[in-house]
Amino acid sequence: MRKPWQRYLIDVGPAALAYFATVIVSALVSKQMEPGVLRVLVAALPLPAIVWMARAEIVRLRRRDELRQRIELETMTIAFAVSFGLVVMLAFLDMNGAIDVPMSVAAMLMAACWVGAQVWVRMRYRYWWSHSESEDQI
Repeated sequence: MRKPWQRYLIDVGPAALAYFATVIVSALVSKQMEPGVLRVLVAALPLPAIVWMARAEIVRLRRRDELRQRIELETMTIAFAVSFGLVVMLAFLDMNGAIDVPMSVAAMLMAACWVGAQVWVRMRYRYWWSHSESEDQI
């Protein structure tokens, strides 16, 4: 039996490595290119890895039991609702000139909302990572 974090690394690790590699290559190469279509394509290089990561997470979600699926669904719903509201609020503040908000703030805000929602929902269900069963059994 593998530990849950080992199973996670096997399932998501290759996609995550591909994502980080393509982000680094994209960032380094696109800054040295002239603006145009080719620069946009190089900047979009991480997109296939993002799709691969999403697919890996969906496959993992489908392997989980009903309680774990419910926890993940509730987490995603809360994280999306809160982060969407915050991002829209920041966009309005930026459009009206109240503050200058870089686009990277949205990604960090969404990640923080997801982590907060994970903690919130797991506290509500009293279900922590140590309670997880090995996913090899499912």
